[in-house]
Amino acid sequence: MNRVLKYAWYQLIVIITATLVTAVTLAIIAVYWRGKEFNALIPLGLFAMVHLYKVFFPLKAGEIAFDERDEKIMNQATKMSFMVFWYAFVLSCLIPLLMIGNGTIHVMYLGWAIFSAAIILRISWSVSVILQYGGGVSDDNNDQVLKGGAA
Repeated sequence: MNRVLKYAWYQLIVIITATLVTAVTLAIIAVYWRGKEFNALIPLGLFAMVHLYKVFFPLKAGEIAFDERDEKIMNQATKMSFMVFWYAFVLSCLIPLLMIGNGTIHVMYLGWAIFSAAIILRISWSVSVILQYGGGVSDDNNDQVLKGGAA
């Protein structure tokens, strides 16, 4: 499996796991420890594990980090993820306007809107990379085509 594809799968798994753990923790804290919702920010530290990829999967001697195809896929995934990010961000700004109208919203909503849009950005980048690589299937089929088989 390609290094960029490994990173995309790793990032997707870490972000989804951290989001689920944070949501469950927030629900438990909101029900049983009323008034201490700030403690729900503690599991958000799990999102930092995304940046530990180089510790868990170090670059081996002689291994290439990425080539031209990988760079093209990463650039395309970045474009797609920013498009999804802006749609999510604009929707998060318009929803309170449409629901509340001229009323007020809590200032924490703005922080959570930006944070949620950033999570959506990372998830959409990972999904875009995985889809562009063909869902992470092995390259055996591609090797057969190059060698003249499976045609």
